[in-house]
Amino acid sequence: MIENIIGFAAGFLIAVSMIPQVIKSYKTKSVEDISPLMLFVIGIGTALWVIYGILITSFPIIAMDGFGFLVNLILIYMKIVYRK
Repeated sequence: MIENIIGFAAGFLIAVSMIPQVIKSYKTKSVEDISPLMLFVIGIGTALWVIYGILITSFPIIAMDGFGFLVNLILIYMKIVYRK
């Protein structure tokens, strides 16, 4: 039980850590300072965590890294839409 709480807390903090960047990018319509390589690496990393979570049937890993992957996809979308 405690391991699930720790897993949710860790995953939640990592996933929401990108939300301020999404908000800033949306408000400024600028994503020039966001590295495409960083977005790619984070996307691959979170996707692999989701796959790992599925393989070991760990809901905290699947849920939190799935959310992190979604936030990363939003940033990638913004990078494409707001590019100059």
